[in-house]
Amino acid sequence: MRSRVSATPERFEQTPVHMSIQEIFKERRLKLERFLHRLLRNSDDAADVAQEAFLRVYAAEVGGKTPASEALLYTVAKNLALSELRKKTSRATDTVEDIEQFGLMEESPGPERLLQQRQMLAIIESAMARMPERCLEAFRLRKIDGLSHAEIAQHMGISVKTVERHITQALQLCHDQVRTNATRQPPAPARGSA
Repeated sequence: MRSRVSATPERFEQTPVHMSIQEIFKERRLKLERFLHRLLRNSDDAADVAQEAFLRVYAAEVGGKTPASEALLYTVAKNLALSELRKKTSRATDTVEDIEQFGLMEESPGPERLLQQRQMLAIIESAMARMPERCLEAFRLRKIDGLSHAEIAQHMGISVKTVERHITQALQLCHDQVRTNATRQPPAPARGSA
């Protein structure tokens, strides 16, 4: 019977027991970075995570907590990569910078800008009207009440991952509505033209 497939390489090269983490680093760094690149899809992130994994394993070895091994190194690296992916997912739903991104928060805007802001607000409200109930609730808790994903998850009794999906869906609906509205409206006349 075959064992379950894992995210670690199929076979570890036998690491001699007497190898230090520095020797493992010199010999296996590129292989580990390639492994991490498959998970993270970014060479810089893979190099950073590989270095962090080596440092953590080295700290454990120096502290006498556990002997360094390639298996430990890949386990630590995989866990760090998964944490990095979770952070990126969380950041992805926050990068839109809420309503400010849509240009609704300006000090003393002129009449044209006020009209644009009102139109944008109407577009966002239209998108919100199309959101499923739970998606809208998560969106409001995040964007209006300013709660974190963890706080929203606790408040709604759902997982953080589900909160992230709801907020991502809500933001996508907002962007789609903005894009749809932009294609419907004719371009504004240039200033000074009659």
